[in-house]
Amino acid sequence: MKRIFSYLAIVNIADGVFTYLGLHFSMIEESNPMMNGLYDISPLFFLGYKLLLSGVLFGLILMKKLPPTRLIKVLSITASAVYTIVIGLHGVWMFPLIVYLF
Repeated sequence: MKRIFSYLAIVNIADGVFTYLGLHFSMIEESNPMMNGLYDISPLFFLGYKLLLSGVLFGLILMKKLPPTRLIKVLSITASAVYTIVIGLHGVWMFPLIVYLF
């Protein structure tokens, strides 16, 4: 479970940074209504929330308070798979941005 939670924390931060860049450069739209609302309030609030969520995951790892239930494991693996797809999508739209910037 430590690996899954660590992976989730890292891809959550990456998703936050990539989403911020995509929104900042008007290359994407946020499809999650809650996260879109946070970004509308403040982009830094949006990033802070993503960092807070990842901090909670890392905190659970450090305190050795990982929930051992099968449900949490299945949900964590599912979330990891979804985030992997999302990070892949970020790569698709980020490539032209990287080419443009460099």
